[in-house]
Amino acid sequence: MSAITEFVTPRLFSGQKQYPYLQVDDFSYVEYRSSSNQYRNHFIITSYLFVVILSGEKIIHTPGGDLHIKEGEAFFAQKGTYLFSEILATQDEYRTLVFFIGDSFLELFLRRHSRFLGLQSGEEIREIFIIPVSPLLETSINSVLPYFLHRTDLSQQLLRLKLEELLLHIVDADPGKHFIGFLHAQYFTRRRELRSLMEKYFMKRVTIAELAKLSGRSLSAFKREFREAFNESPRRWITCRRLDQAKVLLAESNLNIGEICFRVGFDNFSHFSQIFKRKYGFPPSSLQKIRN
Repeated sequence: MSAITEFVTPRLFSGQKQYPYLQVDDFSYVEYRSSSNQYRNHFIITSYLFVVILSGEKIIHTPGGDLHIKEGEAFFAQKGTYLFSEILATQDEYRTLVFFIGDSFLELFLRRHSRFLGLQSGEEIREIFIIPVSPLLETSINSVLPYFLHRTDLSQQLLRLKLEELLLHIVDADPGKHFIGFLHAQYFTRRRELRSLMEKYFMKRVTIAELAKLSGRSLSAFKREFREAFNESPRRWITCRRLDQAKVLLAESNLNIGEICFRVGFDNFSHFSQIFKRKYGFPPSSLQKIRN
């Protein structure tokens, strides 16, 4: 049996009684089962995916070769990955435990455990890779299963801790350092993207809240990550960057001071002159006199 390409999201399983499902804000778990003997699927996944084969077998076709994953094994796939896979005909029902991991949860994990990111392997970062299931990782995975049947007032908080524990076990059980390499790439790519965004918009009249939306982050996450990356607030960085650009234009262009003030993003000429002198020790008119 074959299927057309579709997007794999937690919503595919939410509310369907045949799939035990747990949702916790920025991640979710589903126990997926299939009684079909054999079929193929074409998917594009929309969140980071960790999948454990509880019974049955699967082959995933990748540009780098086929991955044959058997019972008791696991794999990790990056968000946005195109997935072409086949469930193989076996005597056992095909059954997996699927973890959908959202951006915000992964960001929090990266911040808390960034010290592991220095252990990158230097190998090419793969979109899909096998995760060895160590005894400790297996124990962590199995400890999640009872939550499908027994839920308490603290289930969500406990499941957050369970997923963080599980990711740490993946790091610990990954001799090839593929998962650490993936985490390292995510950690530094987000910071490169943030700097690129700021260089593009620092002279535009956009608010900090609008910059946060453009970056795909909440306002609080944007401010927190910005301070971690630049060691200062977004507003102060923008002001300093605008002043630096104004200084260059004053020294090298034929624009007058008023034109430069508004071109770099300031709305008030008097305020611009004051903070320019405060930073550099001389008024902007001094540079124009020297140039002329």
